[in-house]
Amino acid sequence: MRLFDFVSFKLPRKFLIDGFFLFLLVLVTVAVTSIYVSSERTFYWWDYAGYNTATVNTANLFRDAPDKAWRGVIESLSKEKNLLISLPLVPFILLFGESRLSYILSVSLIYLLPFRLLLGAISAKLIPVYPRRVFWSTVLLSLLIPMSWIPTLRGYLDTGGCMFVALAILVYLQDVKLKSWWKIPLIGFLLAAAILLRRHFAYSAIAFFGAATLQAFIEFIVQYSNPKAVINMVQAFSRDGLEAHPTSHLGLLFQSIQNKGWKNLFESGIKLGLIAATSLTILMLVAGDFTRSALTVDYRNLYVAWSLPVNDILTRYADFYGLGTWLLVLIGFSAGILTRMLVPAAAIFVSLFGVLSLIEWLLVLRYGYLHYTIHITPIALLGLSTFFWTTWLTLKGKIRYFMLGVAGLYLVLNAAVGLIPLKIDLSRLFVANFPPLVRSDYDEVVKLVEFLRKLAPNEEPIYIVGASNNFNANILRQANRKLNPPEGWWKLNTIGRPQIDSRDTYPLPELLQAQYAVVAVPFQQVLPTDEQVLRSHEQDVVKVVYDAFTQNWEIARDFQLLPEQFKLENGVTLSVYRRMRPTDTATAVRTLEAMQRQIVDRPGTQLDWISLHQSIYTSANYSVSQESDNLYNIVTHPIKNSKKLDTSFLYLGSISDKAKVTGKLNLPNKECPGVVLRLTLWDKQGKLVDSAEMAYGQKSAIGLNLLVEGKNPIYLLLEVLSNSKQDLTNQCQLEINNLAVSR
Repeated sequence: MRLFDFVSFKLPRKFLIDGFFLFLLVLVTVAVTSIYVSSERTFYWWDYAGYNTATVNTANLFRDAPDKAWRGVIESLSKEKNLLISLPLVPFILLFGESRLSYILSVSLIYLLPFRLLLGAISAKLIPVYPRRVFWSTVLLSLLIPMSWIPTLRGYLDTGGCMFVALAILVYLQDVKLKSWWKIPLIGFLLAAAILLRRHFAYSAIAFFGAATLQAFIEFIVQYSNPKAVINMVQAFSRDGLEAHPTSHLGLLFQSIQNKGWKNLFESGIKLGLIAATSLTILMLVAGDFTRSALTVDYRNLYVAWSLPVNDILTRYADFYGLGTWLLVLIGFSAGILTRMLVPAAAIFVSLFGVLSLIEWLLVLRYGYLHYTIHITPIALLGLSTFFWTTWLTLKGKIRYFMLGVAGLYLVLNAAVGLIPLKIDLSRLFVANFPPLVRSDYDEVVKLVEFLRKLAPNEEPIYIVGASNNFNANILRQANRKLNPPEGWWKLNTIGRPQIDSRDTYPLPELLQAQYAVVAVPFQQVLPTDEQVLRSHEQDVVKVVYDAFTQNWEIARDFQLLPEQFKLENGVTLSVYRRMRPTDTATAVRTLEAMQRQIVDRPGTQLDWISLHQSIYTSANYSVSQESDNLYNIVTHPIKNSKKLDTSFLYLGSISDKAKVTGKLNLPNKECPGVVLRLTLWDKQGKLVDSAEMAYGQKSAIGLNLLVEGKNPIYLLLEVLSNSKQDLTNQCQLEINNLAVSR
């Protein structure tokens, strides 16, 4: 009876303790999130607004048209950023509203909280004592790491992907040999799910496979080259030790161990290969287009603007966590391994995974945005947990309490420095300060947005000349969204791209379309100390437009300076310009030549053909696509909010004194009476050198074949005109395939 009472008492007590800590975790999560977000007064921008907006839009669409919402989610699977990661948040948004606080709370409770629990479970697999205590101490310790909070508080959803990576690691650590066959497809599924939610978790998958592979090789080398070490391990960890292996049988035992080493290595390779095959199969089945793109696109080159110098990224990660934190992590792992306080297999894998992750993010990729710290925070947390438990288990007396007290006090102060608005420079010993976002010029931004809405009530394009974390087109769009009802917020038509040299194109088409321009002085660019950061000298495509207005280039004379000005924080003054007349072709040519002189390297996605009248509502190169090195396809797409077509295309490639343009023509609409194609040759002074024309209609059997010649040409301009000398309408959309320039 006493035994029964004891058991019935102990089990509920454990559950009560777990329930208490879980309640405490939820309470702290809700409290910290609510206080932090409620303290903000700003307009979010770029990444800080992106998934917030997408999630709220998806939730509203599910409420109004579920079928359309599901189609949108499925269609997004082919894109780099899909909506799968937003789906679990939709019920929360529908239930509690679409405010910023509701969104951040949903991410914190649905993604961040389970992520902390998973890290606690991994820690319990790593530290082989008091599993429940290790679990909850690690979970509570995670609350003291500012970088476990900041990405979520800034609006990132990426913890959702990292949750699947952590779950894959937990499953693996439960059975490092993968003796249970079902764990192989499960791990493959979990890694694929992480990649599907956010593409950059492919690097976590690489670190996972790399760590598991190296672990298998380490075990093989130990078994094959030093069988005695294996026997010593048996002696250390087995009750029987060498007594179960007589000396006469040691030779056979050595040989058996070596053979088993080869077998284990082969089996490990097969199992890891099956995990990889499972992940790839799932990715191809669920998001085939996305997967093929991920395997073929050179993302390192595409995202070179975000790759910081090694010194800069090391400095940022010192600021992200504090050098004191890294010291405790290093001591924790080193002491845990040297004192053999950690489970050997788990310690090897976690250490290798951590080292590979650090190499990926600090030496190879070097991306400085806050959400990439999600790859590193688990390693920091496990190192801190190892430090505290190794100290507790190996030291005695006053030294134990002194070390734990000093480390605990440091982490509490570090958390306060990271999250509370404090102006303290502690020389990187502590984490940098990431306070709630507050704009001192909030009311001035409101005035600017309302002024622009009245100035351009019919969605006239407004070019925003500046792209910093303080002032950019996205801030104005998000401000308009916040200040005005959902049905009207799109009416503020701000142009925010091009922004980045290695990713974008020359800004000429957008500038030609703009009816207004807002110019910020001094020049607004991303700074090395910003949270959303780029490497230096990556915004010449923004600077060149700034120079055009501040240095009064010829194209700027087509605009008139308005008397209104706006003063933003940090001494920024905004001036507004209104277009007085369209920019003629000669001025456009001279402007492009000046842009090319100032921007030494061609922008990363700029093709040889550039559309001068491309709709600003479309992506760059929307009307032009590259078929091969020298062949292009062009479509004269309709320009939104206009009955006109996109009909002028400038060739930027090298040309000789005699240039011939050829291609296949097609008018899909049979009601079109026909078009005229005109090819003109221009020099860098914007002077017309030569021209040629040809007519094309439904009954024409000829293809495009035009020849122009002259001295020192620099550009070719191909225009599609109407037979009636009027603007082409939508019924005369023309397709030009296999467009080539003979030089």
